[in-house]
Amino acid sequence: MLPDLGLYKDREQSYIKHAFLTQYLKAAAFKTLQGYSNVFNFVDAFAGPWKVSDEAKYSDASFDQAINTLEAVRDTLQKQGISGLKTRFCFCEANPSSVEKLKAYATTVEGPEIHIFEGKFEDNLDAISSKLTNGFTFTFIDPTGWNIQNDGVFAFLKKHRSEFMLNFMSDHINRHAGFDGVAASFGRYLVNPDWAAEFASLPISWSNERKILSQMKRAMKQAKIAKFLPDFSIMVPTKERIKMRLLFGTHSAKGLEVFRNVQQKVELQEMAVRHELRDTSGPNLFSTADYAAMEQQRKGVGCKANREKAADLILEYLSMYSSAKADQMIHLIMERVSVRKPHVNAILCDLRSKNKIAFDLPYPKRVPQKDTEIALARD
Repeated sequence: MLPDLGLYKDREQSYIKHAFLTQYLKAAAFKTLQGYSNVFNFVDAFAGPWKVSDEAKYSDASFDQAINTLEAVRDTLQKQGISGLKTRFCFCEANPSSVEKLKAYATTVEGPEIHIFEGKFEDNLDAISSKLTNGFTFTFIDPTGWNIQNDGVFAFLKKHRSEFMLNFMSDHINRHAGFDGVAASFGRYLVNPDWAAEFASLPISWSNERKILSQMKRAMKQAKIAKFLPDFSIMVPTKERIKMRLLFGTHSAKGLEVFRNVQQKVELQEMAVRHELRDTSGPNLFSTADYAAMEQQRKGVGCKANREKAADLILEYLSMYSSAKADQMIHLIMERVSVRKPHVNAILCDLRSKNKIAFDLPYPKRVPQKDTEIALARD
């Protein structure tokens, strides 16, 4: 179930963020609760509520949407005969008045296990961990900035092998990263007090936001909290500027695949919303849905530019490492470029038809299989 767009006037970027969160949770929960684990834990590190329109039911708050989404999946699966399923929620909030609202809200919810923690997320990590006694954990980290002590957060994510989604505040980071006054807070954010030296060494053509994002992904990989770190950019609703990125972390190739599948769907919604917000008083030859589809073909998941970038990365990688298994190649590309698995399979087959790469397929397979060995074609 998607959020109600009508509740997000002048903060449509939050609608897209919540649409992505709920769509991913739905897909992940169906996969998780049907085999991997019978318990799904959801941790909301900065739960709020704040700046909500629905002050009665909080239907435009992430915590309410997470509960409704995961409980709906659990109910569906239980009706299909899968018993013993459980959802568990840990909501953390620093603002005392918001904590009281959270507690009052929790008394109205029947069924799931709910725990509320007052104070900074970084100060409640041990207490939250004590509640996550079993099951799969998804952590949603949605701060209003970057002043987070991430060394403890990274340790928490590593301990629980948690999938997570971090709202990377691109617009604010891009404007502030060069200021001396924020050096200490960025050091805490990147778990690197000497981050500025690396920042200065990155290509001058990169934006501040791109440099910090690169450093964040490097820090996360070094901390071993995720194998794959794709991201999805959300635009300022009425401008051609990135507002935020949803940075996703997972150890699972399946999780990566779900992320890109959800991205393709939600990206289409974002393009439709942005179109509706523009001045449409003049004649319009295309419907909103048509416009969104054309925009996605031009610059979205699986567009021509992204497919070309993916093809270049494949050839570059094979020139360095000689060969690779198809499964490894596919997920390497999907992490770095906004393409889905079918796109990468099609790209591999196209490169093979152009005699740029070589691989063998067992009859009657038409695309590379998991263990297919891929190499540069010989002259």
